[in-house]
Amino acid sequence: MPTHAELASKLLTDAATFFRTLASQNRNIEKQMTDNANVFEKISVLVVQQPYGKLDDTPHAVLAGRLLKDAAGFFRKLGEQNKPIQDQMNENANVYDQMADLVMQNPLGILD
Repeated sequence: MPTHAELASKLLTDAATFFRTLASQNRNIEKQMTDNANVFEKISVLVVQQPYGKLDDTPHAVLAGRLLKDAAGFFRKLGEQNKPIQDQMNENANVYDQMADLVMQNPLGILD
């Protein structure tokens, strides 16, 4: 069974892939989305390798949780702007929010 940290890492990697897709489709947001993807990928590795490690005094699990919350907000906003995908974006956001809380509270926990 994967740990919360492993699941969070997978979601962060999925979000990074999504950001790279958006970057490739829209020059206006290319740099921002590429930068986001790079940060998400870096933290996705750190949260699995050292869930209790720290970057600038902030635990990797907390950084992962914050990024997951940021992604959830992004997905919700994207859904508001694109009604055909709103339900899917809201579902994604809910999963990201739930995993953010779990990884911050107990990175090595297992989903029930």
